[in-house]
Amino acid sequence: MFVSDELLEGPRNNTVYYSIPNTNTDEDKQGKNFTKDEVEEMMKSDDYQRKIATCHLCRECWFNNSYSDNCCECGGYSLSRPCPICQGQCSQIWTRNIRSSHTYHQAYWDGTCKLPPDVQQAFFMRNVVDSSEQTLAEGMQDLSTC
Repeated sequence: MFVSDELLEGPRNNTVYYSIPNTNTDEDKQGKNFTKDEVEEMMKSDDYQRKIATCHLCRECWFNNSYSDNCCECGGYSLSRPCPICQGQCSQIWTRNIRSSHTYHQAYWDGTCKLPPDVQQAFFMRNVVDSSEQTLAEGMQDLSTC
């Protein structure tokens, strides 16, 4: 079953219909009514979260803390990671934006670096301007795999 998030933003008394493939009776083929609250509860279940939080490219399940180091959509982490701006020096943990990660097949993260803007800029400049052979080789590897 797939329920779009947009549907859940409707009025509280919305009913969702979907077919239950247990039997072949006409009654079962018509579907079953579920309230918005029932659907929201189902969406909190571990089974649903495992399905949603699974990489579309390598099929690793982020919900189970699995990921691939060389997969663009995984980005080397499951559902959370240290701040990517300062490599975790600010002690902030960022969370995966599952929808964007799936949509663009790239790891997307939500969070805020707690370091002052000038220190964040220094980290950014160090990462962008670093032209060592190792950094260039890693950048070329990233380009060839994503």
